[in-house]
Amino acid sequence: MSTHTAGDSNLPHASLGPFSSPGASPTPWEATEWALRRIQKFQLCTVRRDGRPHVTPLLAIWALDAMWFTTGDNEQKAKNLAANQHCALTTGTDTLTGVDYIIEGTASLITDQATRETVATAFEQAYGWQLTREDGTWYQLGDAVRTGNVHLYRVQPDKGFAFATGNESSQTRYRWS
Repeated sequence: MSTHTAGDSNLPHASLGPFSSPGASPTPWEATEWALRRIQKFQLCTVRRDGRPHVTPLLAIWALDAMWFTTGDNEQKAKNLAANQHCALTTGTDTLTGVDYIIEGTASLITDQATRETVATAFEQAYGWQLTREDGTWYQLGDAVRTGNVHLYRVQPDKGFAFATGNESSQTRYRWS
């Protein structure tokens, strides 16, 4: 089964994977996008120069039809992305039921000031007081994005997944053209 919303070329094509329950339906992209906008903790998987995986938790957001995250220039993930831009971001539930999400794509370092401003504001809106109050865990991250004190990456999605488990399980694959 497959679905596609006409009229918006930024929307992915969705199809149901082979490991879904009989009669299952694909998770609509709108539901996955809503989840990616509200979930606050993700895991980023990059590839080291020697081919070994590197996974780390981080803050990320879905905005402007892509995933966004930050890192320092000397961190392992930045070094990995300098050599291989392919990566995956995952998030989801910590229980046996619910939905887990994966976005696979290509990360690009963003230096454009207008984009940095827009994305910094999107981070502040998504994480609220954690970024804007002095007692927030990531206080002033928005300012660091704006000034270029951290690397800002945009992950252009190639494909994504929503794995729903519970009474009915479904494996939805999203593909961007």
